[in-house]
Amino acid sequence: QVAVDTGTSMLAGPSAVIRELRARLKVASDCSNYHSLPDLGFVVSGRVMNLKPQEYVDSDGSSCSVSLMSLDVPPPNGPLFIFGDPFLRKFFTAYDLTNNKVGFAAARHEDVPAWKSAALLTMAVNAD
Repeated sequence: QVAVDTGTSMLAGPSAVIRELRARLKVASDCSNYHSLPDLGFVVSGRVMNLKPQEYVDSDGSSCSVSLMSLDVPPPNGPLFIFGDPFLRKFFTAYDLTNNKVGFAAARHEDVPAWKSAALLTMAVNAD
């Protein structure tokens, strides 16, 4: 399950998932690999919603840390992944309270060309 939360400053999820993401991303604390970090993508309804390193890495120029935190929510409400501020800054979110649904689209920021915004969404490989 996924929750969208404007009050969560990071991306949060089950400890095992966060550990795996940290291990795969290998963000160097001294930022030495910052410019070669991959996009971080989340599959939502058959589309991959990509975050660039500048969106999922907190950096002050000399030190870097990945904006992921462990949050273990037990059943029946969990396991749960929370799309916090890094995700919500990048994607427009539409809430359908009548049907209890949430929709996403690439946010169009004034300083970002339309083609770059559109590139944030790609089709997932082998999506159902």
